Amino acid sequence: MRTLLFLAILAALVLGYGYYHAATHGTLYISLVDTSVKPYSGNVRDAAIRLLDENGKFLADAKSDHEYGVGRVIHPQIGDCTAAESSAPSTPAARDEWRECFETISTWVIGWADRVRTADIKFGHCDVKAVPVIIHKSQDWWLWWVPLPHVGGKPYTYFNLSINVDGANCTAANS
Repeated sequence: MRTLLFLAILAALVLGYGYYHAATHGTLYISLVDTSVKPYSGNVRDAAIRLLDENGKFLADAKSDHEYGVGRVIHPQIGDCTAAESSAPSTPAARDEWRECFETISTWVIGWADRVRTADIKFGHCDVKAVPVIIHKSQDWWLWWVPLPHVGGKPYTYFNLSINVDGANCTAANS
């Protein structure tokens, strides 16, 4: 009986830690798509993004890169971790630098990401204001402990922000 009680308490602690970590750490993916690119929509490259709440209050800056159009949020003090990420494979110290940067951003993102409603986007010759943002939030904290190679790691709250613009007309895209 004591063994069962111990296992139940242990399971509750493990799941409790998973819930706590997911509630205090988040990742953010920004999908910024130009729907005027045919036949397929294309990621917008070299864009400056301002993320805003429902009242138009500034939450964070982001940018999309030149090569792939990957959106990266920019922390006010440490930036976007791009340099740390690219040097991470080189040395253990570089990996630690990247982990510290990622930790800082993941605890910052969780405080505001679910409040994003619109974005101001600057790219090319366009300056588009108040573009609606579709946000998808997922928390699978209760699965994090599963000992499978493709599942492993600590649990996070995942935020996926979808932003669609019409680059040909410099407007928000009709979704």
